[in-house]
Amino acid sequence: MALLNRFSIGVTVGLALGFCAITDAQAQVDLQPIPAAECQKFAAQTQDAVGFAMKASEDDFTDLTDGSDGRSCHISGSASDQTYTSPAELMAKMTKVFGDWRDDPARAAEGSGGAEKGLVSGDRIATIEVSWEPGPGVACSDKESLSTCKILPQQKLWSAAIDIVVKSRK
Repeated sequence: MALLNRFSIGVTVGLALGFCAITDAQAQVDLQPIPAAECQKFAAQTQDAVGFAMKASEDDFTDLTDGSDGRSCHISGSASDQTYTSPAELMAKMTKVFGDWRDDPARAAEGSGGAEKGLVSGDRIATIEVSWEPGPGVACSDKESLSTCKILPQQKLWSAAIDIVVKSRK
């Protein structure tokens, strides 16, 4: 409760003094999607790499490393009846599409049910997310972790998403 009170006091004082919690760096970052034709090209290359349909669109995007917001080239798809044994295996296929982009460890996470990866190239950022859940007709206990669910790779419903943005300073 003391933390909440200190936060409330800080917000009240901050508002009274006329400043905002957003830093100058955050306020001046602009996130835009890559051109639509290029987004479609990445979607087609990813579809070829993973072996299931990937659809390109535009979506809202927040860069979790600095809180900046904007729009992204959003590529997504899902499929069951795949032979991937782990999220890392699917991630490796998707990452190949990005050739010489550099790995960004600040945007990475991995677990038994999913993985995230960040890549950068100049002023461009790509985030890749893969996950799985039990497919149709497969039951796993809600009392166990997903990693202990004993199902065949083909019984997993895989989901994959990529967001690509151009990050520029205003």
